[in-house]
Amino acid sequence: MCVNKIALSAKEIDVAEWKGDILVVGVTEKDMTNDDNKRFENSLLKNLDTKLGGHLSEASSEEDFTGKPGQSMVLRVPGHGAKRIGFIGLGKFAANAYAFRNFGEAIAAAAKNAQANNVGIVLASTGSISNESKLNIASTIASGTVLGIYEDNKFKSDSNKPVLKSVDILEFSQV
Repeated sequence: MCVNKIALSAKEIDVAEWKGDILVVGVTEKDMTNDDNKRFENSLLKNLDTKLGGHLSEASSEEDFTGKPGQSMVLRVPGHGAKRIGFIGLGKFAANAYAFRNFGEAIAAAAKNAQANNVGIVLASTGSISNESKLNIASTIASGTVLGIYEDNKFKSDSNKPVLKSVDILEFSQV
């Protein structure tokens, strides 16, 4: 049995500048509220949406993505730092380890589907989270991601599909 190694890192860079295969944004239902112009009120989502010409707000409206738990949406965004951007719903608010571990497992599923080598992870709202909590959240998301990519290949032939090699947790000050 071959165990894949994954590099986990915390990076303090602008989400829109991150380069990789898939950028996954954890969003709550509150993060998905729009202003009068049908644009995101959340500053991180508004910034990403502006850089992508309004495609994120348009797609989330068309797909009826509201940030409910278990909801996900992935878009190809050629010509930008990330090849794909995914939204994963966290519900009304993600307040426990179980929600963040599930978020990590959903990230792993999105990475598998996108055949991604590297993933960037960001939460749309981190302002009210303490630094100690951010460390615990990052750890829980990372362990959920690692658990989510595990496959028992004992009775399977070798696959040539790309495997997840790196996970960057973005804009998590003090992690």
